[in-house]
Amino acid sequence: MKTKIWHLILFGFITITLAFSSCSKSPTSAIVTPTNPGSGDFLDNVIYGQNINYQGKNESLSMDIYFPTNMVAGKKYPLAITIHGGGYISGTKESAGLKCQILADSGFVAATIDYRVGWNASSQACIGDMTSLKEATYRANQDINAALRFLVSKATEYSIDTSWIFVSGGSAGACIALSCAYNTDAFEKRTHPDIVAKLGGLNNATNRLTNPFTIKGICSIAGAIEDSTLITRSSACPTIFFQGGADDVIPLDQGYYLGCTNFLYIYGTLCQYRQLATYGKSAVAHILPGSAHGNNGDSGYDNPFMISNTACFFHSIMRKAPTQYSITYGTINSCL
Repeated sequence: MKTKIWHLILFGFITITLAFSSCSKSPTSAIVTPTNPGSGDFLDNVIYGQNINYQGKNESLSMDIYFPTNMVAGKKYPLAITIHGGGYISGTKESAGLKCQILADSGFVAATIDYRVGWNASSQACIGDMTSLKEATYRANQDINAALRFLVSKATEYSIDTSWIFVSGGSAGACIALSCAYNTDAFEKRTHPDIVAKLGGLNNATNRLTNPFTIKGICSIAGAIEDSTLITRSSACPTIFFQGGADDVIPLDQGYYLGCTNFLYIYGTLCQYRQLATYGKSAVAHILPGSAHGNNGDSGYDNPFMISNTACFFHSIMRKAPTQYSITYGTINSCL
């Protein structure tokens, strides 16, 4: 039976902070809102790999890279990669450009990627080939892993501190970011052996690089994971969430994709939040009452609000601030 999503009863600007024994506030730091976004250096259409796409054709895949302003020679900067949405059937890296500009102006080397899209979808409600959709998600997961291997391989050239790597995305992009942090080869081989046999391994496709990386934090904008047991005590990763309270595409807690009982059952913001809190990892959820899934995979919040709070959350992880837990309804900043 479909689990009932929490009813939102607070429609003002109310912040609910859940108290845990390990929870305390860190020193206040200001949110960075850029006055001249995009004023740092910029590289566009950097090829990070190639692979066979949904149409059976070889596709070159590229990224755009945004750098902080006034970079200091010899200094390394944290990396934040942002992934566009589009239901695994559309979208381009350029749609995440403003998010990257804000992250770059907040001190990150920021990148946005194109990945392989396409599956047997339908314009009719609750019609679509779920095997084809899962193949599309798997291709995207292969590509984000390849993109991160590429960026780590260029750490010296791009002034990246590989100790601090963060991922973010909206809608399908958020699902990809979460999968990048949690899905493993062993999980894919166990749950989707036919797809792995058809498309190859999760971590050895799209390019031949083998550079390892570890995700230190996630921004999920209306995203979900396919298996809640992927979040364990050892794998749990600090996450900031943004989602509309009336999202009818991705469940706020857990449920069927697009509300269709013949589609995938997935686990959204509130389910993940509870698990992260259980395992003592920072979790901050922003929920906008009455807002639907939104344009470009966003939740109804604007980019400056979401990404400025995200940059602050990532910085709090880097400075090892005390663990934080909060669910905020409305547009109150969570920056600590």
